[in-house]
Amino acid sequence: MFGLEHDPQHPLLFHTGTFAALFAGFVLVHCLLAGRNRLRLGWLLAFSLFYYWRSNGTYTLALVGLATVDWLLAKRIHRTERPRLRKALLAVAIASNLIALGYFKYTNFLGALVAAAVGKSYQPLDIFLPLGISFHVFQSVSYLVDVYRRRYPPAERLSEYVLFLCFFPQIVAGPIVRAPDFFGAIHPMRDPDRATVASALVRILRGVLKKAVLADYLGLYSDLIFGAPTTYSGPEVLLGVYAYALQIYFDFSGYSDMALGLAKLLGVSIPENFDAPYAARSITDFWRRWHVSLSTWLREYLYIPLGGNRHGRLRQVAALLATMLLGGLWHGASWTFVAWGGLHGVALAVERLRPRLFSRARAPAVAWLLTFHFVAFTWVFFRAPTFGAAFEVLGRLLVGWSETPLAELCAARAGVVVALLVGAGAVALPRRLVDAAEATISAMPLAAKSAAFAGVAVAVSALAQVEVRPFLYFQF
Repeated sequence: MFGLEHDPQHPLLFHTGTFAALFAGFVLVHCLLAGRNRLRLGWLLAFSLFYYWRSNGTYTLALVGLATVDWLLAKRIHRTERPRLRKALLAVAIASNLIALGYFKYTNFLGALVAAAVGKSYQPLDIFLPLGISFHVFQSVSYLVDVYRRRYPPAERLSEYVLFLCFFPQIVAGPIVRAPDFFGAIHPMRDPDRATVASALVRILRGVLKKAVLADYLGLYSDLIFGAPTTYSGPEVLLGVYAYALQIYFDFSGYSDMALGLAKLLGVSIPENFDAPYAARSITDFWRRWHVSLSTWLREYLYIPLGGNRHGRLRQVAALLATMLLGGLWHGASWTFVAWGGLHGVALAVERLRPRLFSRARAPAVAWLLTFHFVAFTWVFFRAPTFGAAFEVLGRLLVGWSETPLAELCAARAGVVVALLVGAGAVALPRRLVDAAEATISAMPLAAKSAAFAGVAVAVSALAQVEVRPFLYFQF
């Protein structure tokens, strides 16, 4: 039925023809409603809920139910002057979100832990994980805390708050948006000018290239390596580690590019989520550049409340470790994710305690090299399903180097090597050059611009994989 039916196995992906056709129909009605903001918002809410329902079905009701609880409690918190009652209401509101997240995402993880503690076996429950629930909870918690802190008043209408939580460009994998920024963009919704439309389309195409061409191709090779690491030599495994490091970046940043472009077409500005993270020269710098909205959220709503850097070095280190461990656990209900977060937490703590060791004492090239490889090797724990699988990958890096000459490896894996080099070149491009290229394309005459867009579309069709692969962050 033209992609209208609920299908949890095939989520509605931005880089598919089905989504393009549905979005074109949505935009047509959106344009016809120009000047009628309430109707436009209602239509945008309806399409956003449809987008969510398309993958999550009746679980959409859970999102609306949680949003209703948030909205009612936030208004009560705003009206209440008694400090204890305000804190109690905030606790109830946050707990309702965390309980929902805990049930859908961590029931089996906690059940297995309890069963292991008492020496029993555990049969996992068949619990469906709704797409986007983690980002929904992040936005809800930040909204509730900010209303409690009186940074801004709560949303006047329930429908607008639900739209804030389920705005389709970013509901599934972010970026996390602040409520004032979103509400300011929809009151009223403004039609973008031609330059903005062109810029948005360029951004969308850039995201499609990242995802459908680079990320998906590199993902084929990384899947081979992580699926059976002991059957490959050290050099091949190293290529697989590099492939996954670039795959996850192009996959996630590609989604963010598409989300920003789609939102821009609707006159809504959402924050940048990546700032050349693989150019970082320290782990601290990496986390300022990678998944910026999440890093900002963790700092403001977890690290600072835990004490931040206000109570001495030991308290700061404890706050860093707790923040990154919880950040790792948020990504997935597995100890491998906790280990990944813990390793980054330790690196951040060492940089705080010995800043010169990671800055002045090292040449920039060495600092970059060490940072990139730390990030790449810790991605192994993020990607591998178990510790055993992760250590198999890391262990294979030490063997088979004398048996696999570099020239022979490059010839056997020519496609992967080319993709890695292209990806590395794209990562190394300064942002000013990328922005300048987008501005140049946006300023081209309509005919030239249309030809350029058509050329990119043809290139994507020719180079993209036959099988459409979901975004990696959809599982979180």
